[in-house]
Amino acid sequence: MIVRPAQESDIGPMRSLIDRYASEDRMLERSDAFLRANLSDFLVAEDEGAFLGCGALASLTPDLAELRSLAVAPDAGGKGVGTAIVAACVERARERGLRRVFALTLVPDFFTKCGFTLTSLGRLPEKSASECPVCPKRFRCDEHAMLLHLDGSTPPGLAPGEPVGYTRLFLHTEPS
Repeated sequence: MIVRPAQESDIGPMRSLIDRYASEDRMLERSDAFLRANLSDFLVAEDEGAFLGCGALASLTPDLAELRSLAVAPDAGGKGVGTAIVAACVERARERGLRRVFALTLVPDFFTKCGFTLTSLGRLPEKSASECPVCPKRFRCDEHAMLLHLDGSTPPGLAPGEPVGYTRLFLHTEPS
């Protein structure tokens, strides 16, 4: 298996996989136009030419990037594909001189195994103030914020009673 930068020919397989999970409300949809416009953010895992999954590292500030659109083909699950994509995104962040990487996820245990710490979205105002208010899931956000400091320090974890997700944090309601 290799993880490599995405190419134009990967847009179809990436969209198909992402849309599959989006139809199950497990991630956000991504249009062909979005994938094309952000192609340089994406990495693809493949084995002997077979598409196994994808993920993107999107810089929000000179300090912070989001690992987003992480998707692994169902038949490739549990084989280290997601872990390899996360590791490649983290390495890309280091190469760019970023200090922090975060992900919003429904699978926090996976990211914990990758070294991330569960935290509050409120500690990521670069995301919560810019993109969350226009997200289609803002009124039913059930994602967990996971943060990794690239200097090896451990970010502050989620405090008891501290809200996770945009809906609880800013709208003070449970996701519907």
